[in-house]
Amino acid sequence: MRRALLLIALLVALAACGSAPGAPPAWLAPAEGVKKDVASGTALERYFPLVDGMIYHYVTENEMGEVGLLIARAGRTSERGGQLLFPTGSKRFEYAPDGITVLVDGTPTYVLKQPLAIGTTWRGEHGGTTRVLSIAASVDVPAGHFDGCVQTLEERLGDRPVKYATTFCSGVGVVMLEAASGASLERAALKSYASPLEFGPDGVDRFQTKPTGEAPAPR
Repeated sequence: MRRALLLIALLVALAACGSAPGAPPAWLAPAEGVKKDVASGTALERYFPLVDGMIYHYVTENEMGEVGLLIARAGRTSERGGQLLFPTGSKRFEYAPDGITVLVDGTPTYVLKQPLAIGTTWRGEHGGTTRVLSIAASVDVPAGHFDGCVQTLEERLGDRPVKYATTFCSGVGVVMLEAASGASLERAALKSYASPLEFGPDGVDRFQTKPTGEAPAPR
């Protein structure tokens, strides 16, 4: 149960991934034919921006002190939607007028929902009840200090109760994930987020790393 917690949280399917010589994995390659400056115009997009090609590195840790690295790449497919790509798969998201949804078994399920206010609740991605804990949280992660963040908590009861806590920060996206069940705990904290500039002739992807704690500039 311990090792599965984060894998079934918001960034499900993330896996440890190291840099190998030569061309980067295909799932890290920027998409072709997608406008880089598209935006949905919805109120909550700033807390979960899907800027095509943006790559996120997360440091993970469990209650035993074991540390790992997770990588995800954002892909924008249209003004209204996009995806997060991982070494083993992807998840599709849509910007709806009243929130942000993710496809769960083909059914849109809210990740964030309006009104964005403390106490707002909805049925969560994992079958529990999600509620907004804060809309002005401050958080420190390896990527820096962030203010004005939204924190949500999904609680699923039953024989195996689980809690999923997610922190979304404006202009960045998911900055921290925590999943707990009994004595088991998994945490993923943002280490860096960067935009690939180009693929060089040697096949190496070159990145423009964003300054620590600073939101990515609009494209």
